[in-house]
Amino acid sequence: MTKTRSATGCLAADTSRHGVAVLARLVAVCSTVTVLVAGANGCSGSSSNNSDGTGGRGSGGGLVGSGGASAGTSGASAGSGGASAGSGAVAAGTGGVSAGSGGASASTGGASASTGGASASTGGAVAAGAGGVSASTGGVSASTGGVSVGTGGVSVGTGGVSVGTGGVSAGTAGVAGSGGGSAGDASVPVELSGYDVEVDPYGTSPLVAVVNLHGIEANEVQSVQVVVTGQDGGQDFVRTYSPTDTDWVVNMDTSDLTFPEAGYHVPVLGLYADRENVVRILVDVLDRGRVDLTLKINTSLSKPDEDAWVPSIQVQTAVADLMEPGWTVAEISIEPNPNPPIVFVDWTRTIAFDERGAIRWALRMDLPKGETFTLRRSATGNFLTGSFDTIVEVTKLGRIIRTFQLSDYTLNHEIVQIGSEDDGQGVPGGTGGEHSGNILVLASNNGASTIQDHILELDSDSGELLDAWDLTQVFDPTRRTYIDAEKWDISQNGDWLHDNGLAYCQADESIIVSGRHQGVAKIRRDGTLVWLLAPHKGWNEPQSAKLLTAVSATSEPYADSVQLGDQAAGTASTPEFDWPFGQHSPSLLPNGDLLLFDNGASRHFSGFCGSFSRAVIYRVDEAAMTVRQIGQFVFSKSESSCYCSNTHQLPVTGNILIQPGLTSSTTAVAKEVTTQVADDGTISFDQVVFEATLSLVVDKSRWYVYSYRGHRWTF
Repeated sequence: MTKTRSATGCLAADTSRHGVAVLARLVAVCSTVTVLVAGANGCSGSSSNNSDGTGGRGSGGGLVGSGGASAGTSGASAGSGGASAGSGAVAAGTGGVSAGSGGASASTGGASASTGGASASTGGAVAAGAGGVSASTGGVSASTGGVSVGTGGVSVGTGGVSVGTGGVSAGTAGVAGSGGGSAGDASVPVELSGYDVEVDPYGTSPLVAVVNLHGIEANEVQSVQVVVTGQDGGQDFVRTYSPTDTDWVVNMDTSDLTFPEAGYHVPVLGLYADRENVVRILVDVLDRGRVDLTLKINTSLSKPDEDAWVPSIQVQTAVADLMEPGWTVAEISIEPNPNPPIVFVDWTRTIAFDERGAIRWALRMDLPKGETFTLRRSATGNFLTGSFDTIVEVTKLGRIIRTFQLSDYTLNHEIVQIGSEDDGQGVPGGTGGEHSGNILVLASNNGASTIQDHILELDSDSGELLDAWDLTQVFDPTRRTYIDAEKWDISQNGDWLHDNGLAYCQADESIIVSGRHQGVAKIRRDGTLVWLLAPHKGWNEPQSAKLLTAVSATSEPYADSVQLGDQAAGTASTPEFDWPFGQHSPSLLPNGDLLLFDNGASRHFSGFCGSFSRAVIYRVDEAAMTVRQIGQFVFSKSESSCYCSNTHQLPVTGNILIQPGLTSSTTAVAKEVTTQVADDGTISFDQVVFEATLSLVVDKSRWYVYSYRGHRWTF
């Protein structure tokens, strides 16, 4: 719903690009609180100025009230109680202020005045009479109606202006500038006539809003800052944008929205759920100053007529200095219970919660019912997701900017855009390869007797099918060693593989694919199988020739019982080596190591949910066709998950984020863990720097599946 408000706008002149001296605009101080006035490095008014203090503005001049002043092209004059400058315009040098006769001048850090004024040497102070000018240490000050300069800045008493170092501030909030900006024409009082507020503007993201500022043109905006005031001890959420930033242009575009009155659209992210939010918006406007608006925005995360789904989140640990920046992202899906042979998720909600457990962003898409499907970053910073036969690209504001629909395939589980830094492709910083930008997605061929065993490559602009890999030609669809989670008859429903995860290897343009019922494979673009990471039991030629051999730190192969997958090497609870069972979320680390979430489902071919889960790192030697386990983080049985789940390395800190995907029968968990690398290359998961639990809503007629793919993203 759009709400319209009238507002008294507060605009401030930009400060100097090179210095902090602002006394040059003392003569243009307005006596109203709606204007911030400051000039620097030679701000002057027009030749058609007013000298009687009644207020007026010529081209580029200043508007002042009674007792104020306006500056002409080569000078400045003021009415009663003001200050005047004769010939020789008011100009500021670096850190200082100078004026012609009857005015005041200052060198760096000091201030001096000619006849009728006051002077001070560097660090000195001189006081003037009422309505005059006095210099404190390194500056100039005045009583009510006058002007004061602190170190490198100017402040005005009642109804006046305050300027911090190199910047301008209005009242309590203030405006800061680093070295200042272009003052352009002298500042004038501009009143913001009103604004509109649209919460959840696209009906898909209930914790975002767009504020439309009346009378502001896009081509005159220099910068935007949005501050959502922190609650319950949390810090303010501050975002600063330039209109030319990619994030602003690509991910925050709202040009398709219309309001009753034309204006400038300011997106607001990070609103608290189901609360009143205090939001401050500051917009620097070319040659005019700054808009400073504070408003309140209310949000509602759930809809009145829907089933309860919002989890209760408790944060046990949050070591801010060691954590990855951003918010923890998790998916919550509703599935029928018991599940049919092919799962059709009723709906999925994606949430992002901060370090204190407050939900700050959410995405709720109305997509066709289909298999659980993840949310991933696109190469441009938007989000990719989908369901059934549909793929969408959506912005963080919830705007759908692209939709593809496939006619011959049904989508499942995973989507990856080649070149996205979100995807763990083994090379930091994205890719510049010939396939960059293409989309990989897991799918079922609608005309086949088997399901969830295809990989598709799509053009990201048109959705055109560029390539397809039939995994029945890579794995062995007759292998039946895995005990299926849902105890379905695989021979009847065709879910022999259950592909559930993808990673792209930039180094050689190959694909890593996880099949829950078989193992993990690397394939080349021509469909050639490079290796199989899986227990050796049940494989035949030609796949058996591609099985990796498990080796120790000294490159010694383990016993046959370990190779077959009947037992682990070392301690059973913290194995020196074990194969993944029922695994999810493969990703490549920058050095090429493979990180997986090993669910432990049917571990050693025993009962389905009888084991623990872990995040595990493997090092593959393709030349020797060996694999070594080099690190693991083992979960307790109560935190483990037979289903879904994910883990990946975070890009800024290198920490590992782990989210077991659980159902309503247990409490979900998210952990962020630091790592240490030993001289022999082994990795120890060191300190848990973030841990949160999510108590999911329990409805025994449904399954609440948590976090197929989790993330830590900045917004």
